[in-house]
Amino acid sequence: MIQLALLPPPKDKARQWARLLLFAAPPAFGALALWLGQDANWDLRNYHWYNAYAFLNGRHGFDLLPSQTPFFYSPILDVPAYVLGQLLPARALGFILGAVQGLNFCLLFMLAHALLNIPKSAQRVGMAAALAALGMLGGGGIAQIGTTFNDNIVSLGILASLLLAATAMPYLFKLPMHQVLPRVLLYGLPAGLAIGLKLTAVFYGAGIALAWLGVGGSFRRRWQLMLAFGGGMALGVLLTQGYWMWFLWTHYDNPMFPYFNQFFRSPLAPLTSARDMQFVPGNWRDALTLPLRFAANPQLVGEIDWRDWRIPMLYLLLPLCSMVAVVIGRRRDRMPFAPVTPSRYLLWAAGLSYAGWLLLFSVYRYLVVLEMLAPMLIALCVGMLPLARQAQYLILGALLLTAAASVRPGDWGRVDWSGKFVEVTAAEIPALETATTLLMAGYEPYAHVIPSMLPSMPVIRLQSNFTNPSKGDRGMNRRIRERIVAHPGDFLLLLPSWQIPHSQDIQIALAAYNLQFNPKNCPNFHDNLGYAYAICKVQRVAPKAPDDE
Repeated sequence: MIQLALLPPPKDKARQWARLLLFAAPPAFGALALWLGQDANWDLRNYHWYNAYAFLNGRHGFDLLPSQTPFFYSPILDVPAYVLGQLLPARALGFILGAVQGLNFCLLFMLAHALLNIPKSAQRVGMAAALAALGMLGGGGIAQIGTTFNDNIVSLGILASLLLAATAMPYLFKLPMHQVLPRVLLYGLPAGLAIGLKLTAVFYGAGIALAWLGVGGSFRRRWQLMLAFGGGMALGVLLTQGYWMWFLWTHYDNPMFPYFNQFFRSPLAPLTSARDMQFVPGNWRDALTLPLRFAANPQLVGEIDWRDWRIPMLYLLLPLCSMVAVVIGRRRDRMPFAPVTPSRYLLWAAGLSYAGWLLLFSVYRYLVVLEMLAPMLIALCVGMLPLARQAQYLILGALLLTAAASVRPGDWGRVDWSGKFVEVTAAEIPALETATTLLMAGYEPYAHVIPSMLPSMPVIRLQSNFTNPSKGDRGMNRRIRERIVAHPGDFLLLLPSWQIPHSQDIQIALAAYNLQFNPKNCPNFHDNLGYAYAICKVQRVAPKAPDDE
Protein backbone atom coordinates (compact mmCIF):
# COMPACT_ATOMS: atom_id res chain seq x y z
CA MET A 1 0.00 0.00 0.00
CA ILE A 2 1.14 3.57 -0.62
CA GLN A 3 1.53 4.50 2.99
CA LEU A 4 0.14 7.99 3.15
CA ALA A 5 -1.87 6.28 5.88
CA LEU A 6 1.35 6.26 7.90
CA LEU A 7 1.34 10.04 8.02
CA PRO A 8 0.44 11.48 11.45
CA PRO A 9 -3.21 12.03 12.46
CA PRO A 10 -5.07 14.83 10.65
CA LYS A 11 -4.65 17.36 13.46
CA ASP A 12 -0.91 16.80 13.60
CA LYS A 13 1.09 19.65 12.06
CA ALA A 14 3.51 17.12 10.53
CA ARG A 15 0.70 15.73 8.38
CA GLN A 16 -0.22 19.21 7.26
CA TRP A 17 3.38 19.91 6.32
CA ALA A 18 3.56 16.62 4.44
CA ARG A 19 0.46 17.42 2.43
CA LEU A 20 1.74 20.91 1.73
CA LEU A 21 5.01 19.48 0.40
CA LEU A 22 3.22 17.02 -1.85
CA PHE A 23 1.02 19.74 -3.35
CA ALA A 24 3.71 22.43 -3.53
CA ALA A 25 6.52 20.37 -5.07
CA PRO A 26 5.23 20.13 -8.68
CA PRO A 27 4.60 23.89 -9.11
CA ALA A 28 7.92 24.59 -7.38
CA PHE A 29 9.76 22.55 -9.99
CA GLY A 30 7.66 24.21 -12.68
CA ALA A 31 8.97 27.54 -11.38
CA LEU A 32 12.52 26.13 -11.36
CA ALA A 33 12.11 25.22 -15.04
CA LEU A 34 11.14 28.82 -15.81
CA TRP A 35 14.14 30.13 -13.90
CA LEU A 36 16.57 27.77 -15.69
CA GLY A 37 15.46 28.90 -19.16
CA GLN A 38 13.92 27.42 -22.26
CA ASP A 39 15.13 24.04 -23.44
CA ALA A 40 17.18 24.03 -26.67
CA ASN A 41 18.88 20.66 -26.42
CA TRP A 42 20.34 18.65 -29.32
CA ASP A 43 17.69 15.92 -29.13
CA LEU A 44 14.84 18.43 -29.15
CA ARG A 45 16.17 19.90 -32.37
CA ASN A 46 16.93 16.50 -33.84
CA TYR A 47 13.86 14.38 -33.11
CA HIS A 48 11.64 15.14 -30.10
CA TRP A 49 9.78 17.92 -31.92
CA TYR A 50 9.84 16.47 -35.44
CA ASN A 51 8.89 12.89 -34.52
CA ALA A 52 5.70 14.00 -32.79
CA TYR A 53 4.82 16.22 -35.77
CA ALA A 54 5.46 13.39 -38.23
CA PHE A 55 3.35 10.95 -36.21
CA LEU A 56 0.39 13.30 -35.90
CA ASN A 57 0.53 14.25 -39.59
CA GLY A 58 1.20 10.82 -41.10
CA ARG A 59 4.60 11.75 -42.52
CA HIS A 60 6.48 8.58 -41.64
CA GLY A 61 7.35 7.25 -45.10
CA PHE A 62 6.34 10.50 -46.79
CA ASP A 63 9.54 11.87 -45.25
CA LEU A 64 12.75 9.86 -44.99
CA LEU A 65 15.10 10.27 -42.01
CA PRO A 66 14.91 14.02 -41.21
CA SER A 67 15.66 13.10 -37.58
CA GLN A 68 18.45 10.65 -38.46
CA THR A 69 18.49 7.34 -36.53
CA PRO A 70 15.80 8.52 -34.03
CA PHE A 71 13.43 8.70 -37.03
CA PHE A 72 12.64 5.11 -36.03
CA TYR A 73 12.00 5.82 -32.32
CA SER A 74 8.50 5.67 -30.87
CA PRO A 75 7.03 9.19 -30.93
CA ILE A 76 4.31 8.56 -28.31
CA LEU A 77 6.12 10.19 -25.38
CA ASP A 78 6.86 13.34 -27.42
CA VAL A 79 3.28 13.94 -28.57
CA PRO A 80 1.93 15.69 -25.42
CA ALA A 81 4.73 18.29 -25.33
CA TYR A 82 4.39 18.95 -29.07
CA VAL A 83 0.60 19.38 -28.88
CA LEU A 84 0.85 21.66 -25.86
CA GLY A 85 3.62 23.56 -27.62
CA GLN A 86 1.22 24.38 -30.46
CA LEU A 87 -1.52 25.54 -28.08
CA LEU A 88 0.34 27.30 -25.27
CA PRO A 89 3.10 29.90 -24.83
CA ALA A 90 6.61 28.57 -24.30
CA ARG A 91 6.63 29.52 -20.61
CA ALA A 92 3.40 27.58 -20.01
CA LEU A 93 4.83 24.44 -21.62
CA GLY A 94 8.09 24.83 -19.70
CA PHE A 95 6.18 25.17 -16.43
CA ILE A 96 4.08 22.08 -17.20
CA LEU A 97 7.17 20.04 -18.05
CA GLY A 98 8.86 21.09 -14.81
CA ALA A 99 5.71 20.42 -12.76
CA VAL A 100 5.23 16.91 -14.18
CA GLN A 101 8.90 16.18 -13.57
CA GLY A 102 8.41 17.52 -10.04
CA LEU A 103 6.08 14.60 -9.32
CA ASN A 104 9.27 12.60 -8.84
CA PHE A 105 9.71 14.53 -5.57
CA CYS A 106 6.31 13.30 -4.39
CA LEU A 107 7.19 9.66 -5.11
CA LEU A 108 10.59 9.97 -3.45
CA PHE A 109 9.02 11.63 -0.40
CA MET A 110 6.31 8.99 -0.10
CA LEU A 111 8.84 6.17 -0.41
CA ALA A 112 11.17 7.64 2.22
CA HIS A 113 8.31 8.49 4.58
CA ALA A 114 6.81 5.01 4.30
CA LEU A 115 10.08 3.23 5.08
CA LEU A 116 11.94 5.44 7.56
CA ASN A 117 12.12 4.18 11.15
CA ILE A 118 11.75 7.57 12.81
CA PRO A 119 9.10 7.60 15.56
CA LYS A 120 8.60 11.38 15.77
CA SER A 121 6.31 12.57 12.99
CA ALA A 122 7.96 15.93 12.40
CA GLN A 123 11.43 14.42 12.16
CA ARG A 124 10.16 11.74 9.82
CA VAL A 125 8.57 14.26 7.49
CA GLY A 126 11.66 16.45 7.61
CA MET A 127 14.02 13.58 6.81
CA ALA A 128 11.81 12.33 3.98
CA ALA A 129 11.60 15.85 2.52
CA ALA A 130 15.35 16.36 2.76
CA LEU A 131 16.11 13.04 1.04
CA ALA A 132 13.55 13.75 -1.70
CA ALA A 133 14.78 17.31 -2.30
CA LEU A 134 18.41 16.26 -2.47
CA GLY A 135 17.38 13.43 -4.77
CA MET A 136 15.78 15.87 -7.18
CA LEU A 137 18.55 18.47 -7.10
CA GLY A 138 21.42 16.43 -8.50
CA GLY A 139 23.92 17.44 -11.15
CA GLY A 140 22.09 15.40 -13.79
CA GLY A 141 18.57 15.97 -12.46
CA ILE A 142 18.65 19.77 -12.45
CA ALA A 143 20.02 19.72 -16.01
CA GLN A 144 16.87 17.92 -17.18
CA ILE A 145 14.24 20.03 -15.40
CA GLY A 146 11.99 21.61 -18.03
CA THR A 147 13.62 19.72 -20.91
CA THR A 148 12.22 17.22 -23.40
CA PHE A 149 14.73 14.42 -22.76
CA ASN A 150 11.98 12.50 -20.92
CA ASP A 151 14.38 10.54 -18.68
CA ASN A 152 12.79 12.30 -15.69
CA ILE A 153 9.32 11.50 -17.08
CA VAL A 154 9.81 7.74 -17.43
CA SER A 155 11.36 7.87 -13.95
CA LEU A 156 7.82 8.34 -12.62
CA GLY A 157 6.90 4.81 -13.69
CA ILE A 158 10.05 3.27 -12.25
CA LEU A 159 9.65 5.06 -8.91
CA ALA A 160 5.94 4.21 -8.75
CA SER A 161 6.69 0.50 -9.10
CA LEU A 162 9.42 0.72 -6.46
CA LEU A 163 7.06 2.55 -4.11
CA LEU A 164 4.29 -0.01 -4.56
CA ALA A 165 6.60 -2.98 -4.15
CA ALA A 166 8.67 -1.71 -1.22
CA THR A 167 5.74 -0.46 0.88
CA ALA A 168 3.67 -3.63 0.33
CA MET A 169 6.53 -6.02 0.97
CA PRO A 170 5.62 -6.87 4.60
CA TYR A 171 2.35 -8.34 3.33
CA LEU A 172 3.73 -10.17 0.33
CA PHE A 173 5.37 -12.90 2.40
CA LYS A 174 2.34 -13.44 4.65
CA LEU A 175 -0.69 -13.52 2.36
CA PRO A 176 -1.60 -16.56 0.22
CA MET A 177 -0.01 -16.58 -3.21
CA HIS A 178 -3.33 -16.36 -5.05
CA GLN A 179 -3.86 -12.97 -3.37
CA VAL A 180 -0.27 -11.79 -3.77
CA LEU A 181 0.51 -12.51 -7.42
CA PRO A 182 -2.20 -10.28 -9.01
CA ARG A 183 -1.05 -7.39 -6.82
CA VAL A 184 2.61 -7.84 -7.69
CA LEU A 185 1.74 -8.02 -11.38
CA LEU A 186 0.05 -4.63 -11.04
CA TYR A 187 3.08 -3.29 -9.13
CA GLY A 188 5.25 -3.99 -12.18
CA LEU A 189 2.84 -2.29 -14.60
CA PRO A 190 3.96 1.37 -14.10
CA ALA A 191 7.61 0.48 -14.73
CA GLY A 192 6.64 -1.45 -17.86
CA LEU A 193 4.58 1.46 -19.19
CA ALA A 194 7.57 3.75 -18.64
CA ILE A 195 10.06 1.39 -20.28
CA GLY A 196 7.78 1.00 -23.29
CA LEU A 197 7.71 4.77 -23.69
CA LYS A 198 11.51 5.01 -23.66
CA LEU A 199 13.42 1.78 -24.15
CA THR A 200 16.68 3.15 -22.76
CA ALA A 201 15.09 2.57 -19.32
CA VAL A 202 15.12 -1.20 -19.89
CA PHE A 203 18.02 -1.77 -17.50
CA TYR A 204 15.84 -0.52 -14.63
CA GLY A 205 13.26 -3.15 -15.54
CA ALA A 206 15.84 -5.91 -15.30
CA GLY A 207 17.19 -4.54 -12.01
CA ILE A 208 13.90 -4.07 -10.16
CA ALA A 209 12.60 -7.46 -11.33
CA LEU A 210 15.70 -9.49 -10.43
CA ALA A 211 15.94 -7.70 -7.08
CA TRP A 212 13.07 -9.86 -5.81
CA LEU A 213 15.51 -12.75 -5.62
CA GLY A 214 17.61 -10.91 -3.03
CA VAL A 215 14.96 -10.02 -0.44
CA GLY A 216 15.15 -13.19 1.65
CA GLY A 217 12.50 -15.73 2.57
CA SER A 218 11.34 -18.73 0.57
CA PHE A 219 13.18 -18.97 -2.73
CA ARG A 220 10.08 -20.36 -4.42
CA ARG A 221 8.04 -17.35 -3.33
CA ARG A 222 10.78 -14.93 -4.37
CA TRP A 223 10.91 -16.59 -7.80
CA GLN A 224 7.12 -16.35 -8.17
CA LEU A 225 7.14 -12.70 -7.11
CA MET A 226 9.84 -11.92 -9.66
CA LEU A 227 7.89 -13.62 -12.45
CA ALA A 228 4.66 -11.83 -11.52
CA PHE A 229 6.38 -8.46 -11.30
CA GLY A 230 8.14 -9.11 -14.62
CA GLY A 231 4.83 -10.11 -16.16
CA GLY A 232 3.35 -6.77 -15.13
CA MET A 233 6.29 -4.96 -16.71
CA ALA A 234 5.95 -6.99 -19.91
CA LEU A 235 2.26 -6.04 -20.08
CA GLY A 236 3.16 -2.38 -19.62
CA VAL A 237 5.78 -2.50 -22.37
CA LEU A 238 3.26 -4.15 -24.69
CA LEU A 239 0.70 -1.42 -24.01
CA THR A 240 3.03 1.51 -24.71
CA GLN A 241 5.51 0.06 -27.20
CA GLY A 242 3.56 -2.77 -28.84
CA TYR A 243 1.98 -0.66 -31.57
CA TRP A 244 5.29 0.88 -32.57
CA MET A 245 7.10 -2.47 -32.57
CA TRP A 246 4.41 -3.83 -34.91
CA PHE A 247 4.78 -0.75 -37.11
CA LEU A 248 8.55 -1.25 -37.37
CA TRP A 249 8.11 -4.96 -38.03
CA THR A 250 5.64 -4.42 -40.87
CA HIS A 251 7.61 -1.57 -42.46
CA TYR A 252 11.25 -2.47 -41.74
CA ASP A 253 11.23 -6.22 -40.88
CA ASN A 254 12.60 -5.57 -37.40
CA PRO A 255 10.47 -4.61 -34.35
CA MET A 256 13.50 -2.84 -32.84
CA PHE A 257 14.73 -1.30 -36.11
CA PRO A 258 17.56 -0.55 -36.60
CA TYR A 259 18.80 -2.09 -33.33
CA PHE A 260 19.77 -5.73 -32.83
CA ASN A 261 19.55 -6.33 -36.56
CA GLN A 262 22.09 -9.15 -36.26
CA PHE A 263 19.09 -11.16 -35.01
CA PHE A 264 16.23 -9.81 -37.14
CA ARG A 265 18.32 -9.41 -40.32
CA SER A 266 16.31 -6.65 -41.97
CA PRO A 267 17.77 -5.85 -45.40
CA LEU A 268 17.33 -2.14 -44.66
CA ALA A 269 20.05 -1.90 -42.00
CA PRO A 270 23.51 -3.36 -41.31
CA LEU A 271 23.53 -6.71 -39.52
CA THR A 272 24.79 -5.20 -36.25
CA SER A 273 23.34 -4.19 -32.88
CA ALA A 274 23.63 -0.47 -33.87
CA ARG A 275 24.01 0.45 -30.18
CA ASP A 276 26.02 3.55 -29.29
CA MET A 277 29.01 2.09 -27.42
CA GLN A 278 31.13 5.24 -27.15
CA PHE A 279 30.78 5.49 -23.35
CA VAL A 280 30.75 1.79 -22.43
CA PRO A 281 34.03 0.87 -20.66
CA GLY A 282 36.40 -1.14 -22.81
CA ASN A 283 37.71 -3.48 -20.10
CA TRP A 284 36.88 -4.73 -16.62
CA ARG A 285 39.32 -2.38 -14.88
CA ASP A 286 37.68 0.67 -16.45
CA ALA A 287 34.25 -0.75 -15.61
CA LEU A 288 35.12 -1.30 -11.94
CA THR A 289 36.52 2.20 -11.50
CA LEU A 290 34.05 4.10 -13.68
CA PRO A 291 32.13 5.91 -10.86
CA LEU A 292 35.39 7.15 -9.37
CA ARG A 293 36.66 8.27 -12.74
CA PHE A 294 33.50 10.07 -13.86
CA ALA A 295 33.46 11.89 -10.52
CA ALA A 296 36.65 13.57 -11.79
CA ASN A 297 35.81 13.62 -15.50
CA PRO A 298 32.06 13.63 -16.23
CA GLN A 299 32.60 13.49 -19.99
CA LEU A 300 33.44 9.82 -19.59
CA VAL A 301 29.67 9.25 -19.34
CA GLY A 302 28.20 12.10 -21.37
CA GLU A 303 28.75 15.05 -23.65
CA ILE A 304 28.56 17.90 -21.12
CA ASP A 305 30.27 18.96 -17.91
CA TRP A 306 28.52 18.46 -14.57
CA ARG A 307 29.47 17.17 -11.14
CA ASP A 308 27.78 15.02 -8.52
CA TRP A 309 29.48 12.62 -6.14
CA ARG A 310 26.44 10.79 -4.76
CA ILE A 311 26.66 7.72 -7.01
CA PRO A 312 30.42 7.27 -6.48
CA MET A 313 29.76 7.59 -2.73
CA LEU A 314 27.00 4.97 -2.91
CA TYR A 315 29.22 2.75 -5.05
CA LEU A 316 31.81 2.67 -2.25
CA LEU A 317 29.38 2.64 0.69
CA LEU A 318 27.15 -0.26 -0.32
CA PRO A 319 29.78 -3.03 -0.32
CA LEU A 320 31.63 -1.47 2.64
CA CYS A 321 28.58 -1.16 4.90
CA SER A 322 27.34 -4.61 3.87
CA MET A 323 30.64 -6.22 4.83
CA VAL A 324 30.82 -4.34 8.14
CA ALA A 325 27.27 -5.38 9.01
CA VAL A 326 28.03 -9.02 8.24
CA VAL A 327 31.43 -9.20 9.93
CA ILE A 328 30.69 -7.19 13.08
CA GLY A 329 27.06 -8.16 13.38
CA ARG A 330 24.18 -6.31 14.99
CA ARG A 331 24.00 -4.37 18.21
CA ARG A 332 20.88 -4.34 20.31
CA ASP A 333 20.83 -0.55 20.51
CA ARG A 334 21.16 -0.19 16.74
CA MET A 335 18.00 0.36 14.71
CA PRO A 336 18.22 0.51 10.90
CA PHE A 337 16.75 3.48 9.08
CA ALA A 338 14.24 1.20 7.32
CA PRO A 339 12.89 -2.38 7.58
CA VAL A 340 15.34 -5.01 6.38
CA THR A 341 13.33 -6.59 3.56
CA PRO A 342 12.36 -3.38 1.68
CA SER A 343 15.90 -2.06 2.22
CA ARG A 344 17.38 -5.18 0.67
CA TYR A 345 15.00 -4.90 -2.25
CA LEU A 346 15.86 -1.26 -2.98
CA LEU A 347 19.60 -1.81 -2.66
CA TRP A 348 19.53 -4.91 -4.87
CA ALA A 349 17.39 -3.04 -7.39
CA ALA A 350 19.88 -0.17 -7.45
CA GLY A 351 22.93 -2.41 -7.77
CA LEU A 352 21.46 -4.59 -10.52
CA SER A 353 20.13 -1.57 -12.42
CA TYR A 354 23.55 0.03 -12.27
CA ALA A 355 25.15 -3.15 -13.63
CA GLY A 356 22.68 -3.18 -16.54
CA TRP A 357 23.36 0.49 -17.24
CA LEU A 358 27.10 -0.16 -17.22
CA LEU A 359 26.81 -2.99 -19.75
CA LEU A 360 24.29 -1.35 -22.08
CA PHE A 361 24.92 2.40 -22.15
CA SER A 362 27.12 4.03 -19.49
CA VAL A 363 25.39 7.32 -20.34
CA TYR A 364 24.85 9.27 -17.11
CA ARG A 365 21.69 10.97 -18.33
CA TYR A 366 19.90 7.61 -18.28
CA LEU A 367 20.94 7.09 -14.64
CA VAL A 368 18.70 9.89 -13.34
CA VAL A 369 16.46 7.50 -11.34
CA LEU A 370 19.45 6.15 -9.45
CA GLU A 371 20.67 9.70 -8.86
CA MET A 372 17.26 10.54 -7.38
CA LEU A 373 17.28 7.48 -5.11
CA ALA A 374 20.92 7.81 -4.08
CA PRO A 375 20.39 9.98 -0.95
CA MET A 376 17.89 7.49 0.47
CA LEU A 377 20.06 4.54 -0.54
CA ILE A 378 23.02 6.17 1.23
CA ALA A 379 20.81 6.41 4.33
CA LEU A 380 19.96 2.72 4.04
CA CYS A 381 23.66 1.87 3.80
CA VAL A 382 24.50 3.91 6.89
CA GLY A 383 21.61 2.20 8.65
CA MET A 384 23.42 -1.14 8.23
CA LEU A 385 26.32 -0.02 10.42
CA PRO A 386 26.31 -1.43 13.97
CA LEU A 387 26.25 2.02 15.54
CA ALA A 388 23.94 3.93 17.81
CA ARG A 389 21.36 6.11 16.11
CA GLN A 390 23.13 9.37 17.00
CA ALA A 391 26.36 8.16 15.35
CA GLN A 392 24.41 7.07 12.29
CA TYR A 393 22.83 10.52 12.03
CA LEU A 394 26.21 12.22 12.21
CA ILE A 395 27.71 10.02 9.50
CA LEU A 396 24.65 10.36 7.28
CA GLY A 397 24.57 14.14 7.70
CA ALA A 398 28.23 14.44 6.74
CA LEU A 399 27.77 12.25 3.66
CA LEU A 400 24.66 14.07 2.44
CA LEU A 401 26.21 17.49 2.97
CA THR A 402 29.25 16.37 0.99
CA ALA A 403 27.02 15.09 -1.80
CA ALA A 404 25.03 18.35 -1.85
CA ALA A 405 28.21 20.46 -1.88
CA SER A 406 29.56 18.49 -4.83
CA VAL A 407 26.61 19.31 -7.10
CA ARG A 408 27.35 21.35 -10.20
CA PRO A 409 24.42 21.05 -12.63
CA GLY A 410 24.97 20.33 -16.28
CA ASP A 411 23.56 22.39 -19.14
CA TRP A 412 22.24 20.73 -22.30
CA GLY A 413 21.52 24.09 -23.92
CA ARG A 414 18.98 26.71 -22.88
CA VAL A 415 17.87 30.05 -24.30
CA ASP A 416 15.72 32.96 -23.15
CA TRP A 417 11.99 32.33 -23.20
CA SER A 418 10.14 33.27 -26.38
CA GLY A 419 6.56 33.26 -27.58
CA LYS A 420 6.35 29.58 -28.56
CA PHE A 421 8.54 26.69 -27.54
CA VAL A 422 9.74 26.27 -31.13
CA GLU A 423 9.36 29.22 -33.47
CA VAL A 424 10.75 29.72 -36.96
CA THR A 425 10.74 32.97 -38.90
CA ALA A 426 8.97 32.70 -42.24
CA ALA A 427 11.30 30.90 -44.60
CA GLU A 428 11.54 32.52 -48.04
CA ILE A 429 11.10 29.42 -50.16
CA PRO A 430 12.28 29.99 -53.75
CA ALA A 431 9.49 29.88 -56.33
CA LEU A 432 9.52 26.67 -58.36
CA GLU A 433 7.20 25.57 -61.13
CA THR A 434 6.90 21.87 -60.28
CA ALA A 435 6.35 19.68 -57.24
CA THR A 436 9.31 20.04 -54.90
CA THR A 437 11.16 17.70 -52.56
CA LEU A 438 13.13 19.23 -49.71
CA LEU A 439 16.54 17.68 -49.11
CA MET A 440 18.58 17.77 -45.90
CA ALA A 441 22.29 17.12 -45.56
CA GLY A 442 25.01 17.13 -42.96
CA TYR A 443 24.82 15.73 -39.44
CA GLU A 444 23.47 18.65 -37.43
CA PRO A 445 20.12 18.47 -35.60
CA TYR A 446 17.58 20.68 -37.35
CA ALA A 447 14.50 18.56 -38.07
CA HIS A 448 12.56 20.79 -35.63
CA VAL A 449 12.13 23.38 -38.39
CA ILE A 450 10.34 20.92 -40.71
CA PRO A 451 6.86 21.66 -39.26
CA SER A 452 7.35 25.25 -40.48
CA MET A 453 8.00 24.18 -44.07
CA LEU A 454 5.27 23.71 -46.68
CA PRO A 455 3.36 20.53 -45.68
CA SER A 456 3.13 19.48 -49.34
CA MET A 457 6.91 19.04 -49.58
CA PRO A 458 8.29 15.62 -48.67
CA VAL A 459 11.63 15.75 -46.85
CA ILE A 460 14.54 13.41 -47.56
CA ARG A 461 17.79 13.45 -45.62
CA LEU A 462 20.80 12.39 -47.71
CA GLN A 463 23.36 12.33 -44.90
CA SER A 464 22.76 11.31 -41.31
CA ASN A 465 24.18 9.19 -38.53
CA PHE A 466 22.30 6.30 -40.17
CA THR A 467 22.71 6.83 -43.92
CA ASN A 468 25.28 8.31 -46.27
CA PRO A 469 25.62 7.85 -50.04
CA SER A 470 29.29 7.04 -49.53
CA LYS A 471 28.20 3.73 -47.97
CA GLY A 472 26.74 2.52 -51.26
CA ASP A 473 23.21 1.73 -52.43
CA ARG A 474 22.26 -0.66 -49.65
CA GLY A 475 19.37 -0.61 -47.20
CA MET A 476 17.89 2.84 -46.63
CA ASN A 477 20.41 4.39 -49.03
CA ARG A 478 18.70 2.43 -51.81
CA ARG A 479 15.29 3.76 -50.77
CA ILE A 480 16.64 7.31 -50.79
CA ARG A 481 18.08 6.87 -54.29
CA GLU A 482 14.84 5.36 -55.58
CA ARG A 483 12.84 8.30 -54.23
CA ILE A 484 15.21 10.88 -55.75
CA VAL A 485 15.38 9.15 -59.13
CA ALA A 486 11.59 8.76 -59.28
CA HIS A 487 10.89 12.38 -58.31
CA PRO A 488 9.84 14.28 -61.46
CA GLY A 489 10.01 17.79 -60.04
CA ASP A 490 12.49 20.13 -58.42
CA PHE A 491 14.61 19.92 -55.29
CA LEU A 492 15.50 22.38 -52.58
CA LEU A 493 18.24 21.96 -50.00
CA LEU A 494 17.77 22.90 -46.34
CA LEU A 495 20.89 23.20 -44.18
CA PRO A 496 22.33 25.27 -41.32
CA SER A 497 23.68 28.56 -42.64
CA TRP A 498 27.11 28.09 -41.08
CA GLN A 499 27.65 24.99 -43.24
CA ILE A 500 27.42 26.87 -46.54
CA PRO A 501 31.07 28.05 -46.53
CA HIS A 502 32.09 24.48 -45.59
CA SER A 503 29.80 22.59 -47.94
CA GLN A 504 32.28 20.40 -49.83
CA ASP A 505 31.09 17.24 -48.07
CA ILE A 506 27.49 18.16 -48.82
CA GLN A 507 28.29 18.80 -52.49
CA ILE A 508 29.88 15.34 -52.65
CA ALA A 509 26.73 13.80 -51.15
CA LEU A 510 24.53 15.61 -53.68
CA ALA A 511 26.82 14.61 -56.54
CA ALA A 512 26.17 10.97 -55.71
CA TYR A 513 22.58 11.62 -56.88
CA ASN A 514 23.61 13.83 -59.82
CA LEU A 515 22.63 17.00 -57.98
CA GLN A 516 24.40 20.20 -56.97
CA PHE A 517 23.52 23.51 -55.31
CA ASN A 518 24.74 27.07 -55.64
CA PRO A 519 25.73 28.36 -52.18
CA LYS A 520 25.50 31.98 -53.38
CA ASN A 521 21.71 31.96 -53.71
CA CYS A 522 20.35 30.71 -50.38
CA PRO A 523 17.81 32.80 -48.43
CA ASN A 524 18.29 32.59 -44.67
CA PHE A 525 15.83 32.27 -41.80
CA HIS A 526 16.13 31.78 -38.03
CA ASP A 527 14.59 29.86 -35.17
CA ASN A 528 14.07 31.02 -31.59
CA LEU A 529 16.73 28.61 -30.28
CA GLY A 530 19.65 30.62 -31.63
CA TYR A 531 20.28 28.98 -35.01
CA ALA A 532 20.10 30.13 -38.63
CA TYR A 533 19.26 28.07 -41.71
CA ALA A 534 19.35 28.44 -45.47
CA ILE A 535 17.24 27.12 -48.34
CA CYS A 536 19.08 26.65 -51.61
CA LYS A 537 17.99 25.72 -55.12
CA VAL A 538 19.30 22.38 -56.34
CA GLN A 539 20.08 21.60 -59.97
CA ARG A 540 20.31 18.26 -61.68
CA VAL A 541 23.59 17.58 -63.46
CA ALA A 542 24.54 15.03 -66.05
CA PRO A 543 25.97 11.84 -64.57
CA LYS A 544 29.72 11.50 -64.83
CA ALA A 545 30.98 9.10 -67.44
CA PRO A 546 32.75 6.06 -65.96
CA ASP A 547 36.54 6.21 -66.10
CA ASP A 548 38.12 4.43 -69.01
CA GLU A 549 39.70 1.14 -67.99
